Amino acid sequence: MGPAARVVAVRTATTVVPLPQPLRLGAMTVERREYVGVRVVAETDDGRTVAGESYALTREAPMAELVDRLVAPHVVGREVVASDGVAARASVGAAWDAALRGSAIVGRVGLVRRAVGLVDVALWDLAGRLAGRPVWSLLDDGPHPAGSAHPGAAGPDDTASAAPRPAILVAAYPTPGRTARDVADEVLAHARAGWPLLKISRSPDRALMRDLLAILRAELPDVTGRPTVAGRSGVVVDVGFGWRDADEALADLDAWGVTGAAGEGAPALAWLEDPLLPEDAAGAARVRDASGLPLSVGDEVTDPEVFARLDALGALDVPRVDVVAIGGITAADPLVRAWAARGKVVSSHVYPEVSVHLGGAAGIGVETFDRSPAGNPYDPAPLLVRGGPVFDGGHATPPDAPGLGFTLDPDRFDLEEPS
Repeated sequence: MGPAARVVAVRTATTVVPLPQPLRLGAMTVERREYVGVRVVAETDDGRTVAGESYALTREAPMAELVDRLVAPHVVGREVVASDGVAARASVGAAWDAALRGSAIVGRVGLVRRAVGLVDVALWDLAGRLAGRPVWSLLDDGPHPAGSAHPGAAGPDDTASAAPRPAILVAAYPTPGRTARDVADEVLAHARAGWPLLKISRSPDRALMRDLLAILRAELPDVTGRPTVAGRSGVVVDVGFGWRDADEALADLDAWGVTGAAGEGAPALAWLEDPLLPEDAAGAARVRDASGLPLSVGDEVTDPEVFARLDALGALDVPRVDVVAIGGITAADPLVRAWAARGKVVSSHVYPEVSVHLGGAAGIGVETFDRSPAGNPYDPAPLLVRGGPVFDGGHATPPDAPGLGFTLDPDRFDLEEPS
């Protein structure tokens, strides 16, 4: 049967990191980042202990309690088999199914699916550590669902999926007191460091957005040496569900000076992200058709049917997958492969340490914030983990270490067995 271990415990811990200044995300104001960490502990027949870890933003929800009460009871006692990726997919998938169905009366989507996703990611990390292989390698072992992109039965020596993936940098938030020139200079500095795809968040100040986008559209191609290409290079604007409806969205976009009929040369933006609530597929399609801008949706989406409705209406140029929110690696990897097989550019939402393993050789666009040792003012997650992908020249290379290739900082997350 190969390497196998039985889950004996699921532990959780929460940590809070205040931000240096509040951030405006759509209609929300964020003053701190709270994270939950999860450790799944298993024992082999010969008494060896193996553990896998994961983490996620709580968004101020009681994620640790949800994991403890609704997911852990369905996972403890289950066996993880990691003789190859097929066995890992079957055993981790069985745990995923047990957790999803066991919590179905209150779950299936929303916060409970996030809790399932947290445990699923930790189980995949555990499976990789048990097998002595990185998760990306296990995920490439066939067979895969019909219509997905994969290289076949990869095996532990295959390195096709270890190739660097394209990456996107969350470059700047237009925080109060900064001019369009200030924000543009921050973005352009990152572009000079080798990032061709850069994201900013939307400001409700139309004049500032108009001036900021005018500067970036004029100067960014000269800095990167690349034109704006949908899904590949240029500026991304994250609206964060900030517009109530398509009318409000189109009025702002017109004021920004970025609208134009689809097909008329290069788009003004690499993509427009989360313009409306994801469930408003009809509104998103209207924004897409009237503005001519490529749309990207997926942040915080927990229901795969939301993607299906957007896609059916032509409002999903660049799918975004939040690996925890959608239910973990078990749910996310088949989605990414299916989209890639159709020729879509796929992007991830945060958690680059996990997302970099998804999608096989086709890969996924890996999102990150500035990962310098000093940190950044927007997202402290890079300071909470040790290891993970290597970012260089606008690309992310997945690690060769077993499992997901990262560990949580024990000074931030107390996941040891209670005494």
